[in-house]
Amino acid sequence: MDMKRAVVAFALVGALAGSLPAKAGNLEDGPDTTKIQELEAKLGTAMALIQQLAAEMAELKARQAAVPASAPAPAGGSATPEFLTLTENRFDEMAERIGEIEDVVLDVDERVGSRAVVNAFDAKKLDIGGFLLETLTHVDGEDGSATSFNRQVFELLVKAELSDKFSMFVAQAFTREATPTFTDPEGRRSPDFNLGTGAPTPIAWANYRQSDAFNVRVGRWVTPHGIINIDHFPAILLDTEQPQFLRPFGGQTIFANFQTGVQVHGKKFFGSDGSKLDYAFYVGNFGGNQDNFNAGGRLAYTLSDTGFTFGINGAFGKRAEGINSDYKLFGADLLYDKGALLWKTEFHTTEEDFGENRTAFYTQPAWRFQDDWFAFYRYDFLDDGTARGDRKEHVLGLTFNPLPSVRLRGTATFRHFDARGTAYGEADARLYQLSTTYSF
Repeated sequence: MDMKRAVVAFALVGALAGSLPAKAGNLEDGPDTTKIQELEAKLGTAMALIQQLAAEMAELKARQAAVPASAPAPAGGSATPEFLTLTENRFDEMAERIGEIEDVVLDVDERVGSRAVVNAFDAKKLDIGGFLLETLTHVDGEDGSATSFNRQVFELLVKAELSDKFSMFVAQAFTREATPTFTDPEGRRSPDFNLGTGAPTPIAWANYRQSDAFNVRVGRWVTPHGIINIDHFPAILLDTEQPQFLRPFGGQTIFANFQTGVQVHGKKFFGSDGSKLDYAFYVGNFGGNQDNFNAGGRLAYTLSDTGFTFGINGAFGKRAEGINSDYKLFGADLLYDKGALLWKTEFHTTEEDFGENRTAFYTQPAWRFQDDWFAFYRYDFLDDGTARGDRKEHVLGLTFNPLPSVRLRGTATFRHFDARGTAYGEADARLYQLSTTYSF
């Protein structure tokens, strides 16, 4: 019976190790492994106990083989009474150890839960996850107000490791989004919501990895400029409303949120403190101009011990199909992430052949407190090169994470429209938003 329990324990550990779920992450480059690491630590404890038991069993076999053949044996047996007593005591100890292993395995099994296991057909490893985003927004304008449950987004994230060199990633979104807008001729006084629905595939790429320093990515990917656009996923953003230059989502106010093409990227580590150089260079098309190629890239250096990351960005190409306006982009960003302080700042400017040049700047300090709370402020400036004039925003926000996979937010945004000539008068608007993100 004791040996049967041992076999059961071995089988449980083996089956559990093969069926641990991979929690899909909130970055396209890899999963969030916190929960996986916790489960692996539990399994490591179980495996260590199993190895110890295996060693003790081998010792018992060796001692049994060393028993003199001339030793007196009981009827029907082949070992001395002393050896049988020793063996029985050893197996009693082993039974207790096996019970401990079973407790550990059952504890891990309860943590994982009883659910179906996803198996890949040909991939070496398959990670599946996603998130659900819900927002409630109220807008006060100069000539009225509007309130709406304006955004419901479910996004499914799938990453497959095809081999040690090849991987792929797909983000499939299902959206119902009513963007806050203004319906008056000036576009700044009478608030409303403009409904749109769809099932876009914003990200789908395949990646070849030669080493950390050299990767080639093909497909549709997040344009590697700045900080917040690269972070991208609402599950990890303090504010679901990205800075103004990244709106409308999927647009190209300063640079396109997404590109379809080829990207070469990688990182190089320096020393033992984690300092590193990240780079990404690309050639591709974006949604507003499928007939022309755009090129650009980013270099970023992280000084690990200081918490600072410095980035520079550049790009050039054509804006829109038919108009074929050339543009050049120059940008810089600074991230500080250490202790309780998380501070993001970006500046981007463009030179435009047609129309006015464009400029965007924001700075967003955030303070962590009580482990699961964030308070943040963002000053956000945008000159989009149109006749509407400059826009400024002041955003105050509070974020609470009751669980690592749940994020609750409340934000208050104060927007100011500058006057531009006689067609656009000065105006103010106030936006208040509650949002939740559930990720898995």
